[in-house]
Amino acid sequence: MREGPSFEFDAPSLVDLIAQVCSKVLATEPALVADVAAARVERTVLENLIQRTADQESIKAGYYAADLRQQAMDFLFGYGPLQDYVDDLEVTDIDGTGPDEFTIKRRGIRQPIKVRFGSEKTYDTFCRLLIIRQGGQINENDSHCRVTDERYRLRINVTVPPRSATVPTVCIRKHRASALTLRELADQGMFPESLIPQFTTICASDQSFLICGKGASGKTTLLRAMIKAMPLLERIMVAESDSEIFPEKPYCLVQRIRKAHEGGRPVTLRDLVADGLTMSLDTYCIGEIVGDEALEFIRAAYSGHRCLATTHAESGQDALDRLLSLARPAAQGDSEISLRSMLAKGVDLIFYLRNFKLSEVIHVQPNLTPEGNYVMESIWQDSAPAT
Repeated sequence: MREGPSFEFDAPSLVDLIAQVCSKVLATEPALVADVAAARVERTVLENLIQRTADQESIKAGYYAADLRQQAMDFLFGYGPLQDYVDDLEVTDIDGTGPDEFTIKRRGIRQPIKVRFGSEKTYDTFCRLLIIRQGGQINENDSHCRVTDERYRLRINVTVPPRSATVPTVCIRKHRASALTLRELADQGMFPESLIPQFTTICASDQSFLICGKGASGKTTLLRAMIKAMPLLERIMVAESDSEIFPEKPYCLVQRIRKAHEGGRPVTLRDLVADGLTMSLDTYCIGEIVGDEALEFIRAAYSGHRCLATTHAESGQDALDRLLSLARPAAQGDSEISLRSMLAKGVDLIFYLRNFKLSEVIHVQPNLTPEGNYVMESIWQDSAPAT
């Protein structure tokens, strides 16, 4: 018996036991896992809980004592079979729709990968764990959650039943530890090398710009490169609900939107923009616009400050109307024509990306037509056929 587990007792394998133990720990002590992940509590407290839980789950836990704690901790705080892709600098997205259904994106191209979790239960536990250890909440009542892993610079979305009809889904967006330069993006084929001087001039100016495209088209990657190319002393406030920009410039202010369900006093983008007006700022960087924060972007851009942001849009020509549709529900005192005029005066340039490649650069004229339409001029277009 001392040589190993006996199959007469139908003992669970070490992999199964770890999954059972981690599932129970997450169900009973989710706050402890989050506290250990944030270094607020010593790891030994969780290790002791793991061993006690394992002893309760199986009489064979003692045979695995040498490996049990370490592998359970690796499961709780690592990325298991996804770790190699988390570490791969060229991978930007990791998406899972089942225990053996995973894809990644490299430079905008999606491809399947051979990843398999031992069982649906192990996969379910892993997905919930990604949220819980970052301090998020996910259960039957809150069946979708988005969190950020600051260590690996990941944005993680997990959806579980009942919102997800069958098994959990996980979407991981990766951001590089260090932003690429404009030169490096040109070398990777995002845009021609001949555009680098023009982009450098834009970065040195006070022009506001919007970067748009579909999901995972390279919007944040280009925005980070543009910020990196801006003057060293430019004072930028980065306001985000989930960290994605990670500015490397020494004089940036990074401030976080706090949502009502996160506890404490909520902090809205409106609060941050209003406070920024008293902080001698040069530039606001809103990050990704997906909701009524579009209204605050419009107001900030109309205040005379430079504003930078990304948003989803079908084309560069549609980007301003997309912002307008997002802003309209929150705009109680502003008329449609007033918002359109503010957008035209506040946004100078639009960059449209497609599959990690720049498709078009548009200049927005500050005045509307008599009919109230935008006046846009395409100042550069990609002549290569879309792939």
